[in-house]
Amino acid sequence: MAAVPPLAADAPPLPPGPRQHPVLQLLRYSFKPLEFLEQAARHGDTFSVHLAGFGRLVHVSRPEDIREVFRGDPAVLHAGEANILLATLVGQTSVLVLDDEAHARQRRVLMPPLKGERMRTFFDAMRREALATAEAWASAGGEVRADLGMQAVTLRVILRAVLGAEAAEDFEELQASMGRLLREVRHPLALVMYVVFPPARFENSGLLPFYRLRRRFDTRLHQIIAAQRALPPEARPACLLSDLLDIRYEDGRGMSDVEVRDAVVTILAAGHDTTALSLAWALEQMVPNAAVMAKIRAELDAVCGGALPEPEHLPKLEYLDACIRESLRLRTILPLVVRLLKAPFTVGGVTWPAGTILCPSLHVLHHRPDLYPEPERFRPERFLERRYGPHEWAPFGGGSRACLGQAFALYEMKVVLATLFTALDLARPPGAVSKPVRRGISIGPSDGTRLLARRRL
Repeated sequence: MAAVPPLAADAPPLPPGPRQHPVLQLLRYSFKPLEFLEQAARHGDTFSVHLAGFGRLVHVSRPEDIREVFRGDPAVLHAGEANILLATLVGQTSVLVLDDEAHARQRRVLMPPLKGERMRTFFDAMRREALATAEAWASAGGEVRADLGMQAVTLRVILRAVLGAEAAEDFEELQASMGRLLREVRHPLALVMYVVFPPARFENSGLLPFYRLRRRFDTRLHQIIAAQRALPPEARPACLLSDLLDIRYEDGRGMSDVEVRDAVVTILAAGHDTTALSLAWALEQMVPNAAVMAKIRAELDAVCGGALPEPEHLPKLEYLDACIRESLRLRTILPLVVRLLKAPFTVGGVTWPAGTILCPSLHVLHHRPDLYPEPERFRPERFLERRYGPHEWAPFGGGSRACLGQAFALYEMKVVLATLFTALDLARPPGAVSKPVRRGISIGPSDGTRLLARRRL
């Protein structure tokens, strides 16, 4: 989120919201983000919060208002500038922090490999890594943490997809390095640290572990990029990195090493961590629900015949798909998205001036009882009974800033869950409770979703 100057004197009055000091609001949002947002939302469909270091944020939660924001002119609603804190990890040329034509250009570059037939070429890797985790869990003989297992699965899959990494030493080095880097990013006080230790002053310092780890990771990544550049195109592995090295912009220029690095880190981080947390939450919701698990197993038996899933089975797993969508609704990983207004913009009948940060409040949207009756109940059938619009179900954001990896993430979640549920009997330990806690900008389960696993196959 970007820090912005105060609004003009003739700006409309801010909507009501929490009255605590901005420092206290930042701390509450850091430690109990969903509770903080839910309490703030009691002030109305549109409410404001004031986070120290990030200014006042105007949240909208009505579907029609969120649709207006998602459909708004991206030249007026700058998501990249509002997300500038992400640049500390993904870099200044990442699609996540760019706006206008620079953003559109990078998006065109990254979209094709993350959908369609190219995406489906990673089915075998997804199933293989899920089976390896299933075997490790069954052999553990006690409790396991779903988030750690899912992080291993998704990181190894995305390393193959992005870098074509296959050798054991590459996996071990890159997986360990990326894991250490993301552990720093996931800290509950990541937002506070960003304010206290601004990157402009500290990123070249050796005092903070994050920046030391980032420099080491970047050194190794640039070695991989240089090695791939040195190969003729036909000798490179089929992966996103190879695609990026082949890219030519309209002026004939290729991507620089910095642009390639930022694109790779963006996909590694976004395509690994959020999907892993989504899988951990999905298991937290599905496993203890006997009726839901009975329907999932019946569907798997009917579609897959008791064997492991194959690519042709996935479109037929409609109930599992509904379970995934319901889990993403109930446990939305990113509770809000941000847009910094560069010019006046009207939403919900109110015209907000330039400098306003508008926030489609996705967690609040997904818990509206008028849109989702009994919103705290896990009921996958709602996604079989009706089709929700992109302004009603938006765990991946929306508009021109919708997550590039949405199709890849949904596909991977279905492959991994279908494989785990075929290979294992899973249960929650007695008394296990997963509370939502901050993991950087994401929301994860406090206990990592503790599970007990027993082989089925």
